[in-house]
Amino acid sequence: MRRILSGFWAVPKLSRCQKRIMLRFEYMPSDFNPLFLFIGEGADLAALAKLLRRFADHPQEIAIAERIPGATSRAPLVLAPADHEFGMRDLGGSFRWKLNGWQAARIAERIELLTPQHAKSGSDIIEVGSDGEIPVKVSRGEFTDDFLISKR
Repeated sequence: MRRILSGFWAVPKLSRCQKRIMLRFEYMPSDFNPLFLFIGEGADLAALAKLLRRFADHPQEIAIAERIPGATSRAPLVLAPADHEFGMRDLGGSFRWKLNGWQAARIAERIELLTPQHAKSGSDIIEVGSDGEIPVKVSRGEFTDDFLISKR
């Protein structure tokens, strides 16, 4: 795998024989238990964990779909340095995952537990304990490959 530099971030370029990264994420509204869902395979979740680690080292606003090749969602999501709020926030149809560096690194560690090749499925629900935050579920192997893919 070669790496092409795109600004500050190194973006992996896949050869034809490698599986394309297909991280999918979406807000799942509910009257009782809304959540923000990330689904993918090991490589997909590893890419998300890597992005969180980079954010932990250099907190700056990052549009997740723009930094992970092949990531798809109908809900715009920005990883953002925390101010007076923490956690996943709904800003009227677009979302901000507000974290400090320590939180981002701990979340990356939890996501990496789902990435080993021998792991076929698993999930984790992530909350930082802030009032009003939306829980984030990260899942591997629990949904069909076409779940959260828009039919537009």
